[in-house]
Amino acid sequence: MIRRAHYSTALAQAQGIFSETMTLFDLWDEGMGTQCLFEKARAQNIFGSASERRLRNIVMEGFASRYLREQILEAARSLKALFCSSPDTRLLQQINLLYTARQHGILFDFIKDDYWSKVAFGGSSIVAKEISALIDKGLLSGKLEKNWSPSVRKRVSSYVLGAAADLGLLGPSRSGKRAIEYWRPLDALQIYLAYDLHFYGFSDDEVAASEEWQLLGLSRNDVSESFSRLQNGGHWIAQDTGHLIRIEWTYKNRKELINALHN
Repeated sequence: MIRRAHYSTALAQAQGIFSETMTLFDLWDEGMGTQCLFEKARAQNIFGSASERRLRNIVMEGFASRYLREQILEAARSLKALFCSSPDTRLLQQINLLYTARQHGILFDFIKDDYWSKVAFGGSSIVAKEISALIDKGLLSGKLEKNWSPSVRKRVSSYVLGAAADLGLLGPSRSGKRAIEYWRPLDALQIYLAYDLHFYGFSDDEVAASEEWQLLGLSRNDVSESFSRLQNGGHWIAQDTGHLIRIEWTYKNRKELINALHN
Protein backbone atom coordinates (compact mmCIF):
# COMPACT_ATOMS: atom_id res chain seq x y z
CA MET A 1 0.00 0.00 0.00
CA ILE A 2 1.69 3.20 -1.17
CA ARG A 3 -1.03 5.52 0.14
CA ARG A 4 -2.70 5.62 3.55
CA ALA A 5 -6.31 6.66 3.19
CA HIS A 6 -7.29 6.71 6.87
CA TYR A 7 -7.60 9.96 8.85
CA SER A 8 -5.34 10.58 11.84
CA THR A 9 -3.90 13.42 13.90
CA ALA A 10 -0.35 12.69 12.69
CA LEU A 11 -0.05 16.01 10.86
CA ALA A 12 0.35 17.56 14.30
CA GLN A 13 3.80 16.01 14.55
CA ALA A 14 5.28 17.21 11.25
CA GLN A 15 3.66 19.18 8.48
CA GLY A 16 5.24 20.22 5.16
CA ILE A 17 8.91 20.01 6.33
CA PHE A 18 10.37 20.57 2.86
CA SER A 19 13.77 21.97 3.85
CA GLU A 20 14.04 19.33 6.59
CA THR A 21 13.27 16.61 4.04
CA MET A 22 16.12 17.81 1.82
CA THR A 23 18.48 17.79 4.81
CA LEU A 24 17.43 14.32 5.90
CA PHE A 25 17.79 12.84 2.41
CA ASP A 26 21.35 14.15 2.44
CA LEU A 27 21.94 12.53 5.83
CA TRP A 28 20.19 9.23 5.11
CA ASP A 29 22.00 6.33 3.45
CA GLU A 30 20.56 3.14 2.03
CA GLY A 31 20.13 0.54 4.77
CA MET A 32 19.87 3.14 7.53
CA GLY A 33 16.86 2.56 9.78
CA THR A 34 14.69 5.24 11.30
CA GLN A 35 16.24 5.07 14.78
CA CYS A 36 19.75 5.24 13.34
CA LEU A 37 18.78 8.26 11.25
CA PHE A 38 17.34 9.97 14.31
CA GLU A 39 20.48 9.33 16.34
CA LYS A 40 22.70 10.58 13.53
CA ALA A 41 20.60 13.73 13.16
CA ARG A 42 20.75 14.32 16.90
CA ALA A 43 24.52 13.74 17.06
CA GLN A 44 25.13 16.19 14.22
CA ASN A 45 22.63 18.71 15.60
CA ILE A 46 21.35 19.28 12.08
CA PHE A 47 18.32 21.32 13.12
CA GLY A 48 20.06 23.54 15.63
CA SER A 49 17.89 24.56 18.53
CA ALA A 50 15.08 22.07 17.81
CA SER A 51 14.13 20.09 20.90
CA GLU A 52 14.66 16.34 20.97
CA ARG A 53 10.91 15.86 20.77
CA ARG A 54 10.68 18.11 17.72
CA LEU A 55 13.61 16.31 16.11
CA ARG A 56 11.98 12.95 16.75
CA ASN A 57 8.73 14.17 15.20
CA ILE A 58 10.50 15.50 12.10
CA VAL A 59 12.55 12.35 11.57
CA MET A 60 10.10 9.64 12.58
CA GLU A 61 6.60 11.04 12.16
CA GLY A 62 7.53 13.17 9.17
CA PHE A 63 10.39 12.00 6.99
CA ALA A 64 10.48 8.29 7.86
CA SER A 65 6.73 7.77 7.67
CA ARG A 66 6.63 9.35 4.21
CA TYR A 67 9.80 7.97 2.66
CA LEU A 68 11.16 5.05 4.66
CA ARG A 69 8.17 2.73 4.91
CA GLU A 70 9.00 -0.69 3.49
CA GLN A 71 6.80 -0.25 0.42
CA ILE A 72 8.52 3.03 -0.45
CA LEU A 73 12.18 2.23 0.20
CA GLU A 74 12.98 1.44 -3.41
CA ALA A 75 11.60 4.81 -4.46
CA ALA A 76 13.46 6.52 -1.59
CA ARG A 77 16.81 5.25 -2.89
CA SER A 78 16.26 7.00 -6.20
CA LEU A 79 14.70 10.07 -4.61
CA LYS A 80 17.85 10.56 -2.52
CA ALA A 81 19.81 11.13 -5.72
CA LEU A 82 17.22 13.62 -6.92
CA PHE A 83 16.87 15.51 -3.64
CA CYS A 84 20.64 15.73 -3.15
CA SER A 85 21.55 16.98 -6.61
CA SER A 86 18.61 18.47 -8.51
CA PRO A 87 18.69 22.27 -8.85
CA ASP A 88 14.94 22.32 -9.50
CA THR A 89 13.54 22.99 -6.04
CA ARG A 90 10.04 23.41 -7.48
CA LEU A 91 10.03 19.78 -8.57
CA LEU A 92 11.36 18.64 -5.19
CA GLN A 93 8.66 20.65 -3.42
CA GLN A 94 5.98 19.04 -5.58
CA ILE A 95 7.32 15.53 -5.02
CA ASN A 96 7.30 16.31 -1.29
CA LEU A 97 3.63 17.29 -1.64
CA LEU A 98 2.87 13.95 -3.28
CA TYR A 99 4.53 11.89 -0.56
CA THR A 100 3.13 13.99 2.28
CA ALA A 101 -0.42 13.66 0.95
CA ARG A 102 0.04 9.93 0.41
CA GLN A 103 0.85 9.50 4.08
CA HIS A 104 -2.00 11.63 5.45
CA GLY A 105 -5.43 10.69 4.14
CA ILE A 106 -7.16 13.80 5.42
CA LEU A 107 -4.65 16.04 3.65
CA PHE A 108 -4.98 14.01 0.43
CA ASP A 109 -8.76 14.39 0.47
CA PHE A 110 -8.57 18.07 1.39
CA ILE A 111 -6.38 18.83 -1.61
CA LYS A 112 -8.27 16.52 -4.00
CA ASP A 113 -11.78 17.63 -3.02
CA ASP A 114 -11.73 20.94 -1.18
CA TYR A 115 -8.71 22.80 -2.55
CA TRP A 116 -9.38 22.05 -6.21
CA SER A 117 -13.09 22.73 -5.75
CA LYS A 118 -12.22 26.16 -4.38
CA VAL A 119 -9.92 26.78 -7.35
CA ALA A 120 -12.56 25.63 -9.86
CA PHE A 121 -15.20 27.96 -8.46
CA GLY A 122 -12.88 30.93 -8.07
CA GLY A 123 -12.67 30.81 -4.29
CA SER A 124 -10.18 33.19 -2.75
CA SER A 125 -9.75 31.82 0.76
CA ILE A 126 -10.56 29.01 3.17
CA VAL A 127 -11.10 28.84 6.92
CA ALA A 128 -10.42 26.02 9.35
CA LYS A 129 -14.08 25.36 10.18
CA GLU A 130 -14.66 24.29 6.57
CA ILE A 131 -12.57 21.17 7.31
CA SER A 132 -15.34 19.90 9.60
CA ALA A 133 -17.37 18.85 6.57
CA LEU A 134 -14.37 16.86 5.33
CA ILE A 135 -14.08 15.14 8.71
CA ASP A 136 -17.78 14.27 8.58
CA LYS A 137 -17.26 12.68 5.16
CA GLY A 138 -14.36 10.71 6.61
CA LEU A 139 -16.66 9.33 9.30
CA LEU A 140 -19.29 8.28 6.77
CA SER A 141 -16.74 6.61 4.50
CA GLY A 142 -14.98 4.79 7.34
CA LYS A 143 -11.69 6.63 6.89
CA LEU A 144 -12.15 7.94 10.42
CA GLU A 145 -13.19 5.17 12.78
CA LYS A 146 -14.29 7.31 15.72
CA ASN A 147 -15.47 10.89 15.77
CA TRP A 148 -13.08 13.50 17.12
CA SER A 149 -13.99 15.90 19.87
CA PRO A 150 -14.52 19.58 18.91
CA SER A 151 -11.08 20.48 20.25
CA VAL A 152 -9.36 17.75 18.23
CA ARG A 153 -11.33 18.74 15.14
CA LYS A 154 -10.14 22.31 15.58
CA ARG A 155 -6.51 21.28 15.97
CA VAL A 156 -6.56 18.88 13.04
CA SER A 157 -8.22 21.50 10.84
CA SER A 158 -5.42 23.90 11.71
CA TYR A 159 -2.78 21.27 10.92
CA VAL A 160 -4.36 20.44 7.55
CA LEU A 161 -4.38 24.07 6.48
CA GLY A 162 -0.90 24.61 7.89
CA ALA A 163 0.46 21.65 5.93
CA ALA A 164 -1.27 22.87 2.76
CA ALA A 165 0.38 26.25 3.28
CA ASP A 166 3.78 24.60 3.78
CA LEU A 167 3.25 22.78 0.48
CA GLY A 168 2.48 25.97 -1.42
CA LEU A 169 -1.29 25.61 -1.83
CA LEU A 170 -2.38 28.25 0.67
CA GLY A 171 -1.06 31.56 1.93
CA PRO A 172 -0.30 32.62 5.51
CA SER A 173 -3.08 32.80 8.06
CA ARG A 174 -4.67 36.25 8.27
CA SER A 175 -7.71 36.93 10.45
CA GLY A 176 -8.45 33.21 10.57
CA LYS A 177 -8.36 32.81 6.77
CA ARG A 178 -5.79 31.44 4.36
CA ALA A 179 -5.70 32.65 0.78
CA ILE A 180 -5.91 30.13 -2.06
CA GLU A 181 -2.59 30.13 -3.92
CA TYR A 182 -2.26 29.34 -7.62
CA TRP A 183 -0.59 25.91 -7.94
CA ARG A 184 -0.07 23.70 -10.96
CA PRO A 185 1.78 20.40 -11.28
CA LEU A 186 5.01 20.55 -13.25
CA ASP A 187 5.41 18.29 -16.27
CA ALA A 188 8.27 16.59 -14.43
CA LEU A 189 5.95 15.72 -11.53
CA GLN A 190 3.43 14.19 -13.93
CA ILE A 191 6.20 12.11 -15.52
CA TYR A 192 7.38 11.04 -12.08
CA LEU A 193 3.90 10.05 -10.92
CA ALA A 194 3.14 8.05 -14.05
CA TYR A 195 6.37 6.10 -13.81
CA ASP A 196 6.09 5.68 -10.04
CA LEU A 197 2.72 3.99 -10.44
CA HIS A 198 4.06 1.93 -13.35
CA PHE A 199 7.03 0.72 -11.30
CA TYR A 200 4.65 -0.33 -8.53
CA GLY A 201 3.03 -2.72 -10.98
CA PHE A 202 -0.09 -0.81 -11.98
CA SER A 203 -1.41 -1.60 -15.44
CA ASP A 204 -1.44 1.17 -18.04
CA ASP A 205 -5.17 1.70 -17.51
CA GLU A 206 -4.71 1.78 -13.74
CA VAL A 207 -1.93 4.36 -14.07
CA ALA A 208 -4.11 6.66 -16.15
CA ALA A 209 -7.17 6.20 -13.93
CA SER A 210 -5.38 6.58 -10.60
CA GLU A 211 -7.02 8.85 -8.05
CA GLU A 212 -3.62 10.44 -7.48
CA TRP A 213 -4.02 12.54 -10.64
CA GLN A 214 -6.95 14.22 -8.91
CA LEU A 215 -4.53 15.24 -6.16
CA LEU A 216 -2.76 17.22 -8.91
CA GLY A 217 -6.03 18.73 -10.09
CA LEU A 218 -6.15 16.62 -13.26
CA SER A 219 -9.23 14.87 -14.62
CA ARG A 220 -9.07 11.69 -16.70
CA ASN A 221 -9.26 13.83 -19.87
CA ASP A 222 -6.44 16.01 -18.55
CA VAL A 223 -4.33 12.90 -17.99
CA SER A 224 -4.99 11.75 -21.56
CA GLU A 225 -3.90 15.13 -22.89
CA SER A 226 -0.77 15.07 -20.72
CA PHE A 227 0.22 11.62 -21.92
CA SER A 228 -0.21 12.75 -25.51
CA ARG A 229 1.72 15.99 -25.02
CA LEU A 230 4.55 14.60 -22.91
CA GLN A 231 5.31 11.76 -25.30
CA ASN A 232 6.80 14.44 -27.57
CA GLY A 233 9.66 14.64 -25.08
CA GLY A 234 10.42 10.96 -25.60
CA HIS A 235 9.19 9.90 -22.13
CA TRP A 236 6.81 7.26 -23.52
CA ILE A 237 4.67 6.37 -26.49
CA ALA A 238 1.00 6.44 -25.55
CA GLN A 239 -2.16 5.45 -27.38
CA ASP A 240 -5.04 6.76 -25.30
CA THR A 241 -8.71 6.83 -26.25
CA GLY A 242 -9.68 8.33 -22.89
CA HIS A 243 -11.12 4.96 -21.86
CA LEU A 244 -8.33 2.57 -22.80
CA ILE A 245 -4.63 3.34 -22.86
CA ARG A 246 -1.55 1.48 -23.95
CA ILE A 247 1.88 2.84 -23.10
CA GLU A 248 5.35 1.94 -24.27
CA TRP A 249 7.52 3.06 -21.39
CA THR A 250 10.92 4.59 -22.20
CA TYR A 251 12.62 4.27 -18.81
CA LYS A 252 13.13 0.75 -17.54
CA ASN A 253 13.91 1.52 -13.91
CA ARG A 254 13.90 4.31 -11.35
CA LYS A 255 17.52 5.23 -11.97
CA GLU A 256 16.80 5.93 -15.64
CA LEU A 257 13.75 7.98 -14.62
CA ILE A 258 15.71 10.13 -12.17
CA ASN A 259 18.46 10.67 -14.75
CA ALA A 260 15.83 11.88 -17.21
CA LEU A 261 14.34 14.27 -14.66
CA HIS A 262 17.79 15.76 -14.09
CA ASN A 263 18.00 16.75 -17.76
